[in-house]
Amino acid sequence: MSIKLHNHNIVRVKNGNSIINCTVIKMFRDYAQIKYEGKLFRVPYHLMDKVVGHELLMPEQ
Repeated sequence: MSIKLHNHNIVRVKNGNSIINCTVIKMFRDYAQIKYEGKLFRVPYHLMDKVVGHELLMPEQ
């Protein structure tokens, strides 16, 4: 089974015992750039578990 990602999807990320929800900002070949608590991070796709929602606000340009 696979998940279908789009920019501004809210995804669940599993890292060991921690599970967090974060927003996908931009997707690259090997990782997605995500926003969590106001900071940007690079997360490999295998750490993303599922899409749990969609950011309804328009992105800042």
